[in-house]
Amino acid sequence: MPNKLVVATTNQGKLKEIKSLLADLELPLDIGYLQDYDIASPEEPYEAFMENAIHKAKYYAARIGEATLSEDSGLCIEALDEFPGVRTKEFLEECGNREAAFAKLEVMMKGSDNMRAHFNCMAALYAPTHDILITGEARLEGTLTFPPKGNLGYGYQPIFIPAGYNKTLAELDPKEKRTITHRAIAIKTVLTKWLKLSPTMQE
Repeated sequence: MPNKLVVATTNQGKLKEIKSLLADLELPLDIGYLQDYDIASPEEPYEAFMENAIHKAKYYAARIGEATLSEDSGLCIEALDEFPGVRTKEFLEECGNREAAFAKLEVMMKGSDNMRAHFNCMAALYAPTHDILITGEARLEGTLTFPPKGNLGYGYQPIFIPAGYNKTLAELDPKEKRTITHRAIAIKTVLTKWLKLSPTMQE
C-alpha cells in the first residue's frame, strides 16, 4: 500500500501547518520532509496554481524516488483583478517583508469599497514508481482588513477574514483554522484519494 510520502515545501509556515494537519489526521503513512534531502528548489514558471503544483511534485519526486506532495497557493484580490494571485510569494519578496507587503496592498486598495478576496490552493501528489498523479483544490472566500491583526498565522493571514468569521486567520485557533483553510481542504482531498488507491498499489 502507499505508505511513504514526502511533503515538499520550503515555506516554514506552510510546513508547520501541514505537519499539524497530518498529525490531526493520524494517517498510516511514513512522512518525510524536504529537510531530509539536499535538493535545490525548482522554478515556478507557470501562470496557473495547478501547473506549478504539479511541476513541483514531479520535480521533487523524480529526485527523491518516493511519492511527493506539493502545493501552490496564493491570495487573489477581486478589486485588483485577482492580484497577486500566482505571484503571491514573489510580491512579498519584492516588498522585502510581509509588513511592507501589507502596507503596499493597503495603499493599492485605497478608495475601493470592494474588499472581497480569496485564497486558492492547488495540491498535487505524484508517485513516480507507479506514474500516478493525484490533484485536489480548494478556495477560501473572505475579505481583506487593514491594519493586520493576530499573531497565530503566517503569510497574508493577518489581513484576511474568512467568510462567516469576524477574526482574521491569524487570530483563529490553529486547530479550528485547519478545518477551514484552502490548504487543509486541498491536501485532505489529495490524501483521501491517495489512500483509496491502497489496493492497486500492492507490489
